[in-house]
Amino acid sequence: MKKMTTLAFVFVLTLMVAGIASAASNMDHDNMKMDGKSVSMHDGMKMMEDNLHMMKMDVANMKKDPANRKKHMGPMNKHMTEMHHGMEAVKGHAMKKGDKSTQGHMKQLDKDMMTLMKGMGKTKKDPKSGIPMMEGSIMKMEKTLGKMKKM
Repeated sequence: MKKMTTLAFVFVLTLMVAGIASAASNMDHDNMKMDGKSVSMHDGMKMMEDNLHMMKMDVANMKKDPANRKKHMGPMNKHMTEMHHGMEAVKGHAMKKGDKSTQGHMKQLDKDMMTLMKGMGKTKKDPKSGIPMMEGSIMKMEKTLGKMKKM
């Protein structure tokens, strides 16, 4: 029964990610607008940086306040969505300019974001392994963003 539940959860998570990816692929991120203005490369980087910081705080809150861990997942999801929008804006600018280095960094951020999402799912059942997984992926994303800012 436990295996079936795990398989069902993985299936649902896969469908959710595929739905997000499908919706994102239909968006014109190159001309993304925020408050009626086009999102620049700088704006996209700032969105990623700010929301990564907020996600780090969300994980710290989950760690510090285990009784309300589920409550902290809501803001975490919101910050992940906003970070995704920043990532897509930066990807759009990098694709438009043919910036292979930034595109490579963005692929790494995508992988780390997926690990973060897996960590969130794992945290619901096993916080002792899920929270370190989330912290590790956030650290990797911070490192990648640091490299991008130096470029």
